[in-house]
Amino acid sequence: MTLPEFGQPWWLLLLPLLVWWFYRHGREGRAGAIAHSSTGLLLSLGHRPKHSPGRILRRLRFFVLILFILAMARPRLPQGERPDPSKGIDIMMVTDCSGSMDARDFVLGSEKLTRREALLRAISEFVDHRTNDRIGMIGFATHTYLLSPLTTDGNWIKDVYKMVVLKGGTAIGDGIIAGVNKLEENPDRSKVMILVTDGINNAGSSPLDAADYAKEKGVRMYALEIMNVSRIRASGVANNPLSQAAIKTGGQYFQAADTNALMQIYREIDRMEKREYEDRRSMIYHELFLWFLIPGALLVLFEFIAGHTFWMRIP
Repeated sequence: MTLPEFGQPWWLLLLPLLVWWFYRHGREGRAGAIAHSSTGLLLSLGHRPKHSPGRILRRLRFFVLILFILAMARPRLPQGERPDPSKGIDIMMVTDCSGSMDARDFVLGSEKLTRREALLRAISEFVDHRTNDRIGMIGFATHTYLLSPLTTDGNWIKDVYKMVVLKGGTAIGDGIIAGVNKLEENPDRSKVMILVTDGINNAGSSPLDAADYAKEKGVRMYALEIMNVSRIRASGVANNPLSQAAIKTGGQYFQAADTNALMQIYREIDRMEKREYEDRRSMIYHELFLWFLIPGALLVLFEFIAGHTFWMRIP
């Protein structure tokens, strides 16, 4: 159970002063009287009431002041934390959605997986670790498609890639440009792109030209190429267009031929893109001061009306 707290508790220091003031000045004074030779004749007219209007009004004022002090102390009920939206980074995943990604040549233990399924496992683990960041996804084949805008909903990122299968070529350069354009919608945040493909560019813009555009917009790109293990070579990587494109933007190039390597690459990117920053969070509160202010105001109104009508005192 969440307990209420006070936003400005120093106002509560007025409460002991109020009690002291009420004790010193709230005691009953002498009753008003009409000058005459003797008051003994008036004793038979009745008994003095135990609670006079004057005493009730004084206690009413005391209670009203307590309500006003509590209202000024801002009682509130914590509702939870909200991350500072200016923190974290924006990550755009530009993923190959062509039919070749459904080739079942990856393994995980004894299980045979398609390239798409293996990539999905790596992406799922990655987004689960990026709770402070916004992640979006661009899919490409011959054309590019926005699969998800930047969002903090990691589950949506996981689900959306399962639903899309595109046919045709491999427009890597166009995918890069589309990803940069979506990242540019929030130019004040740090921007990262993770490009994944299992083919060579055969449609649309050149990846190198697209990398120049990404560099101009301050987008760092990591390029991950999925391939058969027989094609992986340590030599000649410097001449690979994807490697050159990634290095242009300040990123890195990776090759993966199995599920474990794919997941390890995403872990490495996650490690490299950790940012040391002060994670400021703002607490959301439900303010309760009106529960004290409104009754206090109504009591002031009642005290004014009563003091000038049915409880009016005549000297």
